[in-house]
Amino acid sequence: WPNAANFNPASFVDALFQCHVYVGNGSSGQSITNNLDLSGKGGLVWLKGRDSTNDHHLFDTERGVTKYVKSSASSVEATDTDTLTAFNSNGFSLGADTDTNADGNKYVSWSFRKQPKFFDVLTYTGTGSARTISHSLGSVPGSIWVKCTSDGNNWAVYHRGVDSSAPEDYKLDLGTSDARTDNSSYWNDTAPTSSVFTVGNSGDTNANGETYVAYIFAHNNDDGGFGEPGDQDIIKCGSYTGTGAAGNQVDLGFEPQWLLTKSATLGQQWDITDTMRGMTADGAVQKIRTNNSAAE
Repeated sequence: WPNAANFNPASFVDALFQCHVYVGNGSSGQSITNNLDLSGKGGLVWLKGRDSTNDHHLFDTERGVTKYVKSSASSVEATDTDTLTAFNSNGFSLGADTDTNADGNKYVSWSFRKQPKFFDVLTYTGTGSARTISHSLGSVPGSIWVKCTSDGNNWAVYHRGVDSSAPEDYKLDLGTSDARTDNSSYWNDTAPTSSVFTVGNSGDTNANGETYVAYIFAHNNDDGGFGEPGDQDIIKCGSYTGTGAAGNQVDLGFEPQWLLTKSATLGQQWDITDTMRGMTADGAVQKIRTNNSAAE
């Protein structure tokens, strides 16, 4: 090791996920090199200003460049030709839009490349009646985020940890601090499988004639198959019970680069921390919240 003939980049998290911080230059053509093959393999690029009140911008290869949705709003898909202008074989390129590339402003990007047992992204058109949607994750999803792109509906988030017995009965909203909602209209009270997930008749997931994007995250449980030995986990969608005291340790089995937390049962914020902006065991962490446009 390493033997170039046996090296498979898709086996390593470095080729599938990257947290990258950058400073805007205010001009078109800034290329962000994170060594992810987004043009060839597909995926999601999520951008947020760190020192300004910019909305979150989520771009993906299924909808194409310049088209984004906001995690912090229920608004329809927007198109801006001066935002993310290209998905590249080693990252992505930016235009001069101030939300994503203002001169001197600080930004963070989180990029997820499509890969079985890690992440998938797809689009579909709603029917208004309960139905299944096929996916290519190759394993049972740990979390599914759905956003209507043609109408101002809220985000619908399925998460395996939102309830200990029937998580498919509930949904969270990425754009609000609301606690979980129990309603069969979102997922038709049907658990996802390794090939499909089910939507009901809610406008948030399946209104007739409306268009949707879905971001699908895996949950590895000693079956990830990543890393040099080919038996490592790189993504977890789990849960824990709060104690109200410091020292509540959650064992993932690996050191995370990126962490998203939300109380399922209380109206609390969605918090994102990552190792590039500061996530330490003995100091302050830098948090960004998905449900608002506030600075870091």
